[in-house]
Amino acid sequence: MVDQYSPPEREPEREAEGPMLMNRRSFLAGAGGVALTTLLAGCQRGTDANLRLAMLANSVPAQLLRAFQQLGDQGGNVAVNPQDSLVKLYSLLQGWHHPPDGATVAPVADWVSLADYWLAPAIQQNLIKPLNVSSLTSWKSLAPVWPELVRRSAEGLPSTDGDIWAMPYRWSHLVLLYDATRLPRDQALSTWADLLRPELTRRVILPDHPRLVIGLAQKAVGASANSADPDAVQGLKPFLNDLHQQVRAYDTDHYLEALIVGDATAVVGWSDDVLPLLKQYQQLAAVVPPEGTLLSAQLWVQSEAIPEQSPLALNWLDFCLGDDFAKQLAIYGQSTSPSLWGVGPNDLPQPLQQPATQVLLPEVADQSEFLLPLTPEAEARYSDLWQNLRSKAQT
Repeated sequence: MVDQYSPPEREPEREAEGPMLMNRRSFLAGAGGVALTTLLAGCQRGTDANLRLAMLANSVPAQLLRAFQQLGDQGGNVAVNPQDSLVKLYSLLQGWHHPPDGATVAPVADWVSLADYWLAPAIQQNLIKPLNVSSLTSWKSLAPVWPELVRRSAEGLPSTDGDIWAMPYRWSHLVLLYDATRLPRDQALSTWADLLRPELTRRVILPDHPRLVIGLAQKAVGASANSADPDAVQGLKPFLNDLHQQVRAYDTDHYLEALIVGDATAVVGWSDDVLPLLKQYQQLAAVVPPEGTLLSAQLWVQSEAIPEQSPLALNWLDFCLGDDFAKQLAIYGQSTSPSLWGVGPNDLPQPLQQPATQVLLPEVADQSEFLLPLTPEAEARYSDLWQNLRSKAQT
């Protein structure tokens, strides 16, 4: 059975976690997971577990944890340390790297879940170590986008000859979610530029994060979300200024609730957060703009405090790359496995096929991007642009 063992008492260092720190729901696993204790009666004692996972709560549905435990010689007893934020997961890695004097530290997990945005700082601070994926049966069948995402230099930057530092196990994409009943008839939203329509003035909620807002604006004007100098992107500043006038709030925590109760007409959110709502609220609609969107992946990383990868730990990675994992993740987690990258709508597991407008089509996926680490100079440019934007009064 799955055991939930306690996290350390240490609070994370807020300024050291990573560039442009993301808060609780930023790059958070979707709301469609089922609580572990709901499905698994009883608990395996933490001391008896031979595989420990530290992850966002419900980022791996309980059904999949149970399926792994039932694999016989290939599986094992799993203990889970569930956290409600990436900050706390990052804090675990920091605590294992530099155990605080006199503080209680959770047992070191075999695998820790991080979002791809946090991979670079984890490498730079020597919190994790490279993985040996040569024995993973499905690794070579993954689309090239995944090895490219996690192959990094010792400085955490993408590198064609770097090491593999993580293994992705689920991903999502930003979508434009709106209440169709609050728009003129037959005036559906379809592009990022549609956020500038007059009827959406002060009726839009955007993520409270500079890279996400500036990134989607760059996609809107036909530029890369990872431009080294956003000030040099033609048309970006006028678009951002116009977009800012449309914004009711920058909110990463309660944007979905605001849309449901009518405080907003359109919001930008992650596909695995949005999908359960689309099935519950018929007035809501979602679209993936054809000019491309932003992507986020959940990764398994290994703490540098782990002596070596055990065979069972590698079995877990193989399990997460399998077809059964992909199907059950879609059913119970309403999220997408890396093995489904580039798959057409009709070939996706049924829970991910509808509504068709929120599916990331292969041709749109080709135009979409993960947020990659920036140089300190580039990061400062984004921060300055964000601060200048937020200081502007909304009329």
